Amino acid sequence: MFDPDRLWQLKEGPAAVAFQRAIVVFGILLATFILLKITDRLIRHFFDLARIEEHKKKTLETLFRSGARYSIYLLAFLTILPALGVNVTALLASAGIVGLAVGFGAQSLVKDLITGFFIIFEDQFRVGDFVQVNEKVSGTVEELGLRMTTIREWSGVKYYIANSEIKTVRNYNREQLRAIVTATFPFEENPRRIREVLEEVCREVEREYYDDFLPAEDGLAEPPQIYGVTDIDKSEKGAQFTIIAKTKPASLWKIERILREKIWLACQERGIRLAYPRRVYEGWSEAGADRPLLGD
Repeated sequence: MFDPDRLWQLKEGPAAVAFQRAIVVFGILLATFILLKITDRLIRHFFDLARIEEHKKKTLETLFRSGARYSIYLLAFLTILPALGVNVTALLASAGIVGLAVGFGAQSLVKDLITGFFIIFEDQFRVGDFVQVNEKVSGTVEELGLRMTTIREWSGVKYYIANSEIKTVRNYNREQLRAIVTATFPFEENPRRIREVLEEVCREVEREYYDDFLPAEDGLAEPPQIYGVTDIDKSEKGAQFTIIAKTKPASLWKIERILREKIWLACQERGIRLAYPRRVYEGWSEAGADRPLLGD
């Protein structure tokens, strides 16, 4: 008959040693799991009580959780090795020799850690910021750790980027942003009439979306305004008008979309044409008109 008490009386034999080591390793893994949960809860509770800006709070919380996780994993690893019969002292003593072989592979890890430290120290971006990395990946920063940054695009795709691979960053969530909308009109259109329509659009957008604009120093928002004719020589299609407005970070693309749509609708209502690629033929009618004939 099987007697479980006899398992603890076994002192010799490979089966007994393997069983004892398995019990110890299981206990270490269980303790590691519990410690991770406790540490995670303590860090979350600490930052819930801390009086820090929300974006900075999320970034620091992610950083502390990442650092604590790596420390606990390392501690568990160094604890499991003796339980498996590995001489940690001898292993560390031979680290100089092994380090030559591992060093080249660890260079990227060291670069990731150093770059991650400076990203956080210099406050280049935070959790929740909308950024563009290396002119390729655009999305919201979900996690910022010492080794890796995770960014989720609008489509839902999540990118894991090693910090050492981050070369250039565009941050769309810092202080003030300027919405810039351009509209090109054929040279035949009346510029004064165009300006009147654009001014009306600016007033309408300011009235309907006042809270989306960045307050000025005197407490008044800086609404959309016509910057002027910004291109007349380079474009063959017509004269380009530009509208600018200082917006809150979260409202940049919203205001640009609204301005474009309202400009289009206002021009259609008043019979003003927007420029588009076309060919212009010059000639004279048989009746002897004194001006060129224009054809699209």
